[in-house]
Amino acid sequence: MTRLFWLGLAAIESHMTARRRRAAGAGAGGAYLALLIAIGIGLHNLGEGLAIGSAYAVGALALGTFLIAGFAVHNTTEGLAIVAPLAERPPGVGRLVLLGLIAGAPAVIGAVIGAAAFDASLAALLLGAGAGAIAQVIQQILPSIRDEEGRTLHPVAVGGLIAGIALMYVTGLMVSV
Repeated sequence: MTRLFWLGLAAIESHMTARRRRAAGAGAGGAYLALLIAIGIGLHNLGEGLAIGSAYAVGALALGTFLIAGFAVHNTTEGLAIVAPLAERPPGVGRLVLLGLIAGAPAVIGAVIGAAAFDASLAALLLGAGAGAIAQVIQQILPSIRDEEGRTLHPVAVGGLIAGIALMYVTGLMVSV
């Protein structure tokens, strides 16, 4: 399921990127580009919400808490991606709220759906969807963390990975106590 969800998100992202390029080539305004980005992020956030809700449904409170913290941190950069095309002509508060809802509400909807997963098989399916969303983000970020020599797994990246795993372990210990 993880692979299917990742492939679905990659296909949607490819389509949205092509539309964004066509729109930019046709002189579309920043508001249109921001809307396309918000829609793409909203689809991605649906998978995140499914993972969070499913984690709580199966009783994995430490996992759910870790997912919320991790998604909250990286969603800040998603918000910046949405508003960047609007820099030339700042929009009103209403448009910003609408773009935020388009990008963020699917996470809430996904969490509600995921939390309703009382069947272990359904929870595993929804966690797989969330893992697919995470895999898609990793695929997008990997090129930007390469060092000067083109290595992805350089000491700083590996140190961050180990620190993240240690943080998950400690969080799991604290929640289970």
